[in-house]
Amino acid sequence: MTREPWFRRCPLVAYSALTFSISWGGIFVVLAATGFDLTVLRPLDTGLIFICMLLGPSIAGLAMTAVRDGRAGLRALRSPLLRWRVGHCWHALVLLTMPVLMLAVLWPLSLFAEPAFAPRFHWPLFAIGLVAGTFEEVGWTGFATPRLLQRWRPLAAGLALGLVWALWDVLVDIRQNLGAMGAAWVPWLVQFSVLCIAALTACRVLMTWMFAHTGSLLLAVLMHAICTGWLLALFPTTSLKQGLVWQATLAAALWLVVAVAFGPFARPWAHRSPQPPLAGHSTLGDA
Repeated sequence: MTREPWFRRCPLVAYSALTFSISWGGIFVVLAATGFDLTVLRPLDTGLIFICMLLGPSIAGLAMTAVRDGRAGLRALRSPLLRWRVGHCWHALVLLTMPVLMLAVLWPLSLFAEPAFAPRFHWPLFAIGLVAGTFEEVGWTGFATPRLLQRWRPLAAGLALGLVWALWDVLVDIRQNLGAMGAAWVPWLVQFSVLCIAALTACRVLMTWMFAHTGSLLLAVLMHAICTGWLLALFPTTSLKQGLVWQATLAAALWLVVAVAFGPFARPWAHRSPQPPLAGHSTLGDA
């Protein structure tokens, strides 16, 4: 009996490896063309790096779906990607979580601490954030999340995927900022890690929780896009020390929402909606 290739036996490991390879392989090629001098990146270089970031998770998700489940798996993505008829509470979670929390954190800080904490309302960055957040979820939620939910409950699944997602984001932004920051890199890394590893993991837990109950890939796409859009649009002009304060506060606020979702509301949501079936044969060994 022929043994299955490892990427079919361990699709989540293969997906993560392919995602990092595409994103970071593309970034490596762009940086190699500049002699790895991060201070001379041209707009074209930055744009290519941005594209590598966007396409990595989704190309990996589509490729792994095609390899593992064939055309049937690709067709199966259509239903969750078009599913929008869910309860109003889920739409509120998707649309309001990030802007409400950011304003609740930044406005009091700007009034009672420093004016620098005031949100900027930079709308062009909101549009960029929407684009950036739209492309990734075909991979993270469309491929990885259903397979994690076959094995684990939403909290554990969200934590596991959130840490991978946050690491992927942290590495990309370290690349973008390291060359220009010099000695300030270490404190910046601490503050940015708070934002990425703490805040993004909390966001992923909420997205996983939402998907587990609705089966809507469309809402996951919207939640990612809206979170990224509002984060960029409201991002205040603060120092490294001030940035650490508001980002840590935002991360704590997101985890408070997670605690509410999995605490007092855990019992009403105990019975999850049926998940969109995965094409082909999937077992607990997928992880």
